[in-house]
Amino acid sequence: MGTEKPYILTWRELAEQALNWEDSGNWGDYDFEKLSELIYEKTNTRLSMSTLKRIWGKVKYDSKPTIITLNALARFLDFTDWRAFKKNADAERSTTAPDTSTPEIRISRMDKKRRNFFQPVAFTLIGGLVLYLLLSLVAKRQPVADKNASAKFESRVISDNMPNSVVFDYDASGFHADSVFIQQSWDPGRREQVAADGHQHTSIYYVPGYFNAKLIVDGKVKKEHPVFIKTKGWLGLIGKEPVPSYLNADSIRRDGTLGISPGSFARINGSPVFNGSWVYFYNVREFNGLNGDNFSFETTLRNTSTPEQSSCRKLEIEIMGSGNAISIPLSDKGCIAALGIYTGERFISGKETDLSAFGCDFSGFQRLGCAVNHHRLVISLNGKQIYESAVSQGIGKITGIRIAFEGAGEIKKVKLGDDDHVVYQEDFTSPTHR
Repeated sequence: MGTEKPYILTWRELAEQALNWEDSGNWGDYDFEKLSELIYEKTNTRLSMSTLKRIWGKVKYDSKPTIITLNALARFLDFTDWRAFKKNADAERSTTAPDTSTPEIRISRMDKKRRNFFQPVAFTLIGGLVLYLLLSLVAKRQPVADKNASAKFESRVISDNMPNSVVFDYDASGFHADSVFIQQSWDPGRREQVAADGHQHTSIYYVPGYFNAKLIVDGKVKKEHPVFIKTKGWLGLIGKEPVPSYLNADSIRRDGTLGISPGSFARINGSPVFNGSWVYFYNVREFNGLNGDNFSFETTLRNTSTPEQSSCRKLEIEIMGSGNAISIPLSDKGCIAALGIYTGERFISGKETDLSAFGCDFSGFQRLGCAVNHHRLVISLNGKQIYESAVSQGIGKITGIRIAFEGAGEIKKVKLGDDDHVVYQEDFTSPTHR
């Protein structure tokens, strides 16, 4: 990794602090797959499990990472790019920089110190004694954390609309902590510092979902609390930072489909080119106790962007659960190397696995199905099974559906249920919906 190695080691340390997982020496494939997904969600850049293992020294690799990889690492920690991260790291190091002067200058300094040592020594001893006494008094008065201290951490959702505010009621005063943070979700970038002796804090959530908020005291997660931000039916938004653009509920129902036209997307997005720009359709709510270890899902949809507007014309379906999520992509056939599946347990990269079956001809609608039963995940496209994998545990209770298009897209039908019954079904081509 050459001259980048010291910076990569610094980045690793900061990333481990932000993630607040167990010792990285104990990380396995699941942890690196999960980190790959987190980096993608934050930066829209896929880093493979093998790349991350090389970063952590789990796999021997002498060449330095590509600039694309380095920039993604930097953006994950909220820096503009790798250059900005290195500049910040250098500034931090400069506060403890070693003495790099010549031997002659250092000897001269030592002679001067010896000549001037005895003159102020009495004052130094007296001053040191006074300082010691003061520090001793302060230390005696410094509050000590109660060994039996416990944290209070609860939340209340304020609205039924988006964006939505959440009031957190917390109490970490028994720890006498130096720092207390509330983190909205898994994302370290959604972390806000709060008063260590405070009791309330309000956060804005710009997207719906089921989140495990965290109360972090002196760098350690003391308590977690679920935050369920629901939608009223389908919500459409165009992803932008820091605040997305919300779509009018009536405007996303058009010509017997749920979606957005290329013209509308270009107008709202401010560009006729859609690469890297996504529209999301959410339906987040309780689905009658439907569980992620036994369900089936089906949707009919397509990306309606032209190749000139969106080079790969990707789309992504996510089944959201209270514990994790399943993510399934489709794209033009020539872009399958850029795809990745998340099974709820591990990330399958198109760079390391043949995902050519997930390539589509979007001149027509595609019927995609997903089912989990008896610890098996099965994905089908247009009635043909294209992927199967074992899953050891479910994603929890089904809490939402998210369908995303790179650029414009439209959805005809959605169906969700289990072996016994259909929990939710909607046919946008019909005047009546369930």
